[in-house]
Amino acid sequence: MKSKIGQFVFIIAAALLAVIFIWLTLRQTDFNVLQSAARRANYFWFILSMVLSILSYWLRAARWKLLLGPIGHEIQTKSAFWAISLGYFTNLTIPRSGEIARATSLYKMEKVPADKSIGTIVLERVIDVIFLGIFFGLTLIFNAETLFSFFSFTEKPELGKYGIAFGVLILIFLVLLAFRKTLKGFSLYRKIEVFMKGIWEGFKSILHLKERWLFIFYSFAIWFCYFLMTYVVIFAFPETSHFGLGEGFFLIVSGALGMILPAVGGLGYPYVMSIAFAAIYLTQGQTAEEGRVVGNYFGLMLYFAQIISILIFGFLAIYFIGKTRSSKAH
Repeated sequence: MKSKIGQFVFIIAAALLAVIFIWLTLRQTDFNVLQSAARRANYFWFILSMVLSILSYWLRAARWKLLLGPIGHEIQTKSAFWAISLGYFTNLTIPRSGEIARATSLYKMEKVPADKSIGTIVLERVIDVIFLGIFFGLTLIFNAETLFSFFSFTEKPELGKYGIAFGVLILIFLVLLAFRKTLKGFSLYRKIEVFMKGIWEGFKSILHLKERWLFIFYSFAIWFCYFLMTYVVIFAFPETSHFGLGEGFFLIVSGALGMILPAVGGLGYPYVMSIAFAAIYLTQGQTAEEGRVVGNYFGLMLYFAQIISILIFGFLAIYFIGKTRSSKAH
């Protein structure tokens, strides 16, 4: 009974937070421009983008199953799928919290220790960075001018602050290393050490893969879906339907940067899209302001299409994870 009440409270709280964040985004939107774009849009391409996003969930779940097998945890793909769906849903409320929610929900369904599953998730992030690098390289080959224009719009990072933060992390690591024997006497340190070893074991799972070619296929398929999720939407508007593969490569790179920003609910995505379109329009001999207008409604409408998918499958995940946990307990 208590678990059902807690589950209900979580659903209500998550839904309210999602609505608040969406409202905060809409507050800064020119509704006349958005309504005009919405009337012109061909929604077939948005629906296709949503289908591709769910397909990417399933492909990621199938790949995750391959990673967990070598470390002694045979799971069902559907369990991984619902855990991933909940992870994306949780990210709408607290940035980067999805990885923890994903690992803990998988434990509830399949009893995979959270430290080991987090290790495989860290590995996935490394692979994601590699594929993002591939698309960055393709953008440099096919659309370098737009990419350089994009970076000219963005604010330059304060390298000094990053340098100080990195230096502090190194210092903490050296102190822990120097006093390692003393710290081993504390139970908290031993628990952290065991947890980190579990993460490392999960990370190393790729070394023992039996179906490596299938793993590579899933990885390429996931990022092909990511590319198509954005690229197909350019055909939804007459003013963007002439964009080619070069613009597609550039948009997935800039869109990924928008999702990486630590903004609640992925709200950095529409903002970065407006800058990306400003860069595209400048490269094509038009004004940055025209590009920003198009980028604003393109980014917002694509963002909301994906949010709808995340919300639907997030709520379904809460239901199925609770149901699976209850049936296994019985």
